[in-house]
Amino acid sequence: MTLLRARGFEWVMAVFAEHLVAGPVEVSAFHEVVDVELATLRGLDDDALDTTRTARDYCNDWVARQWVNRALVDQVEQYSLTAATLDVLAFSDRLVDRRSTVSESRLQQILDAVARLADESNPDPQARVDRIDERIAELEAQRAAILDGRVPVPPDARLHEQLGGIMDLARHLPADFKRVADSVYAMHRRFVGEAQDVPLGRGEALRGFFADHDLLAASDEGRAFQGLMRLWGDHRRQASLRRDIDDLLRQDFAADLSPEQRRALRALPRLLVESAEDVQDTYRRLSQSLERFVQQQSDGDRDLRSRLSRAQSAAHALFGHRARRSSVDVQLGAQLPDIQSVTQVQLADPRLRERPADVDDVGWDAGTGLTPEQMRELGGPALDALHRAADAAVRRHDVGRPSLGDVWAELAPEERRPKNVVGLLHVAVTRGATFLDGTDDRLEAVRTDGTRVVCTVPWGVLPAADVPPDDPPAPRDPDSDTDSAREDAA
Repeated sequence: MTLLRARGFEWVMAVFAEHLVAGPVEVSAFHEVVDVELATLRGLDDDALDTTRTARDYCNDWVARQWVNRALVDQVEQYSLTAATLDVLAFSDRLVDRRSTVSESRLQQILDAVARLADESNPDPQARVDRIDERIAELEAQRAAILDGRVPVPPDARLHEQLGGIMDLARHLPADFKRVADSVYAMHRRFVGEAQDVPLGRGEALRGFFADHDLLAASDEGRAFQGLMRLWGDHRRQASLRRDIDDLLRQDFAADLSPEQRRALRALPRLLVESAEDVQDTYRRLSQSLERFVQQQSDGDRDLRSRLSRAQSAAHALFGHRARRSSVDVQLGAQLPDIQSVTQVQLADPRLRERPADVDDVGWDAGTGLTPEQMRELGGPALDALHRAADAAVRRHDVGRPSLGDVWAELAPEERRPKNVVGLLHVAVTRGATFLDGTDDRLEAVRTDGTRVVCTVPWGVLPAADVPPDDPPAPRDPDSDTDSAREDAA
């Protein structure tokens, strides 16, 4: 009930009732809504507002006071009301609604509940059978009276009273099931915190988790949620509920219902579904955390989190006092540096500024005994030589489309190394060569020791050299044509 005692609770409850009762809202969207409400209230010179606080500040305060939950759902942060806040809103609705909750239908519900409890708690089988026989006799008498036309239809006032009792019960459902979701969420946070901080094994942590889960399932809210899931797993009962609502709204007394009441009654099945989905979604996030813990938890991670937690606690203990300014003297030299924050300090290693030692000037033969040409032979393919050989083969070929063997023949003998076979294939692919499946070409290569090896490669031809289409043909000299004609005549 801290919400009702808070300063400016009127506008806070109005924002909650208008924007969060229907369901979760994204954090950014809700901040915009609160900003708009704050701007409107500040224009009215409301003394209950702190002009220096932003919407984010107010929302963080509401989360800290447990009026609002903030959770990450599908990688999106969302705000939702806690069960306590929903109870406060329902309490305020009852204060506004002057209709008394003490009615004949409510008393009848109490009598029926007491009779059912007495029946279920009685261990005597014969007593329970006698109660069933009494109910059967009452139902048979009621059936006979209806067939004889001796049972009048209840007055509209009584029907409206019973419907009001149903709506009162439905109004409490979101808070009740939200309490289950909050309990699961609290269990989720407690489990994650203990798994990170307490040096427990997986078995002990899981036993503690399942013990908490059993306590939740044994609570009133947990049993109500299990009953809801059993109801929603029975399709016949779902269809029966929707059919009963449709029949009720077709009766004569339902014509006096307001549009809001009719919508609330039709939305009752959807309300049950959304309440169940809220709890199920919280269970899903808890199951994901449990799975990550079982699969990824390690002693190294726990030790790292423990050290970070101790460092954070020490920082809070040192700098967490807002009444006075805390500081730590850092002696970095002959005198204290003039700094305002630790963020202005940067650690540096003087050795990083030292000039590295000069590299000794050694000859090519030192250590390896290889000449530059021999070291070059140890490298990759000679792509430049292969491109020159390909250009020469294109020029020499009759139609300008040489094969890989023609290009290989253009290489100098000392360049026909096995490594250049791979380089030749690379050059052929880059030039757009055409390869024929099932046909091979054999290239003879010479190793550095003089031995020969035959390499088999796919048979392929290089494309002809492209002639630029924009180059016009060379102009013909008329004098040269005349000289040629004279030579032919001679």
